[in-house]
Amino acid sequence: MPRDSISKTAQVNMQMLAELGVPEALHMRDALALEGNPLEVFSRLPLARLIPLCVSCISEILYQSANDLILEADNPTILDVACGYSPRVLLMAPQGYTYIGADLPDVTADLQERRSSIVPPDAEWLAGYTTADATDQERMETILVALREEVTVVTQGLLSYLLSYLSLEEKLLLAEGIRGLLQRNGGCWIIPDTDPDSMLMDTFRAVLGKRATGVFEGVYRIVDKLVGRDRSKMGWQNAGEVADALRELGFVVRRVPLWRDGLELRCMERVGDEAAERLRATWAEKSSLVVSV
Repeated sequence: MPRDSISKTAQVNMQMLAELGVPEALHMRDALALEGNPLEVFSRLPLARLIPLCVSCISEILYQSANDLILEADNPTILDVACGYSPRVLLMAPQGYTYIGADLPDVTADLQERRSSIVPPDAEWLAGYTTADATDQERMETILVALREEVTVVTQGLLSYLLSYLSLEEKLLLAEGIRGLLQRNGGCWIIPDTDPDSMLMDTFRAVLGKRATGVFEGVYRIVDKLVGRDRSKMGWQNAGEVADALRELGFVVRRVPLWRDGLELRCMERVGDEAAERLRATWAEKSSLVVSV
């Protein structure tokens, strides 16, 4: 994927959360001084003005539901793989968690360069925030071997969503690596987004109604071209496939409804009461996975 595409893809969730007014996302956006709209590539599609609203709904439900599961697990270390420009560190590290954000080198280099803007210089939790190039196997191994406490691994987007250009073989290698880490340290692996195609389509349908199909098809044509995705090689494209594959690899898999009572989402105020009710019903039928060994 071209460097510019990597940067824009990594920005999407954070930018959408910031547009909704999520405090830690607003801070991250200001600290990074990002310019432009990462969704401008969709500007020529029908209903383009509503695409960011739909994407923000998805960004917020995945972010907030994953955060709830992280806090429930309450493991001392959080390893956020394919972290992008996630503001999660600003939420978790001040609570005493060690946060490691791993992604492609262009993203992590940018995060490291702007670290002093992201983290207040007098923050007591500064030492608990690490970024790492996920493609640097030696560096990642050094970090992981040094971990002595239970770990919560989070892979939002890595298996299937915006970064779904990963082949099935690459997903298997990732799963094997996480299994080794959990066998050694204990903890769990949280996969919030296990139904990428239906998640996008059903969310669009809940917000846009009958007009959703054409918008969805246009968005996916652009995304496939942007990330160089070959769907025939992907595998693991719904919760059932992911769960079955991980059980075959020796994991214990627990399915958790994506929507749970108690979640308070800012996007619900933006879409209106009827669409909000449709979103709750749609998301209640979808699953996140909490995986252990």
